[in-house]
Parts: sequence; structure tokens; C-alpha cells
Amino acid sequence: MCVWKPMMVAYGSELGKNLLVDSRQDGDKVELTARVTGHWGFSFGHNSRHLHIEVRMPREADLQVETADGSVQAESINGTVNVHTGDGSVKANSLSGTIDLHTNDGSITVENLKGDMRLRTGDGSIEARDLDGKVEADSGDGHIRIAGRFDALNVKTGDGSVDTRVLPGSKMASSWTIRTGDGSVDLVLPSDFQTNIDASTGDGHISLGIPVTVEGTFSNSQIHGKMNGGGQPLTIHTGDGSIRLSKS
Repeated sequence: MCVWKPMMVAYGSELGKNLLVDSRQDGDKVELTARVTGHWGFSFGHNSRHLHIEVRMPREADLQVETADGSVQAESINGTVNVHTGDGSVKANSLSGTIDLHTNDGSITVENLKGDMRLRTGDGSIEARDLDGKVEADSGDGHIRIAGRFDALNVKTGDGSVDTRVLPGSKMASSWTIRTGDGSVDLVLPSDFQTNIDASTGDGHISLGIPVTVEGTFSNSQIHGKMNGGGQPLTIHTGDGSIRLSKS
């Protein structure tokens, strides 16, 4: 049986009497629910109310976190990790497995993640480094900065720049996509990387710092070509901004 040791710290005036905590365990599954009842209202000065929950759990376990309003931080877990917050930032470090981090409004900052990863924010930036595996990163409005060894990669933002560094050892088992509606794209690839590149910009120019055998028509705003003999398709597009391709 998995034994958790949840610890809850609540601070802020008069929060204690409005706080309800329910902890249940069924076999190796533990469910912890915290609710604040009554009317909080608004006041001036320093009469703020905050709730902080810290859960200590085995490293080899699954984690699911849901909060309507608040930030979430998770670290040192091997398993399935699902985090969703309606309004708040998400931070994660040293996770391995199937990872899904989602916030409707807030930034996502992660480091040292391995496995199948989905990083999604409706409004906010995504900062991710030391990744290893399959990655999907999506922001409705915000810049994305991502680096790692990838087996699959799909990056998209509605409005913001994209800075992607692909580390040596990355492999394209299928097509990759990097898109932004409005912003520049900066992509660094290993010198021996093999791919078919399809890069285009609606309003901007493309700068090539990698060897590409161009196919068809070449222009400052659109390029089709092969890198190191070609491979799986790599699509890069920005609606408004420049594209810079370079090698590590």
C-alpha cells in the first residue's frame, strides 16, 4: 500500500474556520480535497487570504492536480502527471513519464522532464529546458523557449516568438511543426540532423545558417529543401516575423 504524508499550511486572516479538508485513501490511491467555504469578500489593507498545500508522496507514483485559481509546482515524480489550473502558473522539475501540464492563464516553467510531454497555456509564456522525449508545447498568447533531445516536437503559439534548440541525439520518427501567428522563430539544429525543411513567413525574411539543398523556388520568405540528404518533414511558419535557422 502506498502511504502519503500530506501536509497543509494555511495562512491569512480568518481562513481556518472556512477551510474544509477531506483526505481519503483506497488501496494505493490517495485523494486530497481542500475547499474554502463562506463568503471571502474584499477588503483593503493587508487582510489577504491564501492557501498553501504541500503533498509529499513516493517518487514512483501518479499525480493529478486540479485547482480553479492558484499556481502549482511538482517535482521528483516518475509516473503519470496531470496538472490543470484555471488561473495560475505551473512549474515542474525532474518528472518522468506521461506529463500533461495545463493552465488557462499563466506561465509554464519546466526543467529536466523525460517522456511524453504536453505543455499548454491559454495565455502565458512557456520556458522549458533539459527535455527528453516527445513534446507538444502550445500557447494561445506568449513566447515559447524550449530546448532538449526530442523524438517528436510540435510547438505553436498564437502570438509570440519561438526559440527552439534541438540537441544532438534527437530523432524524427514523424513530422515536426513549429508555428507562430505573430513573432520570430529561432531554431538551432545539430549539424548532422536529417530533415526536409519547409519554412515560410507571411511578413519577414528567412536566414539560413545551415547547409540546405534547396528544391524548387527560393525566396527570402519561403524555402523548401533538404538538410543532410533529407528525412521527415519539418514545417516552420510565422504569420509575421523572421525565421533564423542555425546549427549547433
